[in-house]
Amino acid sequence: MKLYLISNNALFNNLNYNYDTPLDPIRALRPLSIEGERVAQKIAEEKYFNNIESIYSSTFSSAISTSKYLSQKLDLEVYLDSKLNDVKVGTLGTKSMPMLKGIQEREFTYKLEGGESLIEVSNRMDFIIKELANKGKETAIFTHKRAILAFLLKYTKIDYNLDDNLVLIYNDNIIYDDNDDLYNIYEIEINNEEITNIKLI
Repeated sequence: MKLYLISNNALFNNLNYNYDTPLDPIRALRPLSIEGERVAQKIAEEKYFNNIESIYSSTFSSAISTSKYLSQKLDLEVYLDSKLNDVKVGTLGTKSMPMLKGIQEREFTYKLEGGESLIEVSNRMDFIIKELANKGKETAIFTHKRAILAFLLKYTKIDYNLDDNLVLIYNDNIIYDDNDDLYNIYEIEINNEEITNIKLI
């Protein structure tokens, strides 16, 4: 059984908001950039998705917007599940997003008030992915880069590159790093709830 984890990383950046406003609701509504819409169309044309039988998405606007092109192409409904959502930030306080990211990629249990740790996200992602695999359908899952990172922590060797950035290694191949890719697609093979292969494609 194959499932595909997809993140469209080309988001709209020119947003200005009041720092007293809770961050997570704003992040959930953050749209794709114009380039992100083009990326979403490109993703829908990938040959890997010709046999997709079901489509799932996080409840974030960017993931739903990305999924719509494949949904239209294959004439399939998109099922929404909050367990596929991005990592919940919580209250930043005096910290910045880059600072939080750096801490969490060293201390996987670290979280802010009202936020999630990478381990917590890893557990919910692992649960939903295995739940979807049990349905027996080849599935495209539209989620987020850091949510995928959290999932991969369970199944990869953890290392850091010369710039001290987190990298994840599977079968001697680096399958996650901090590059600014426009999108990422991971092919996950699962048999009887056991992950048998992970491939960055």
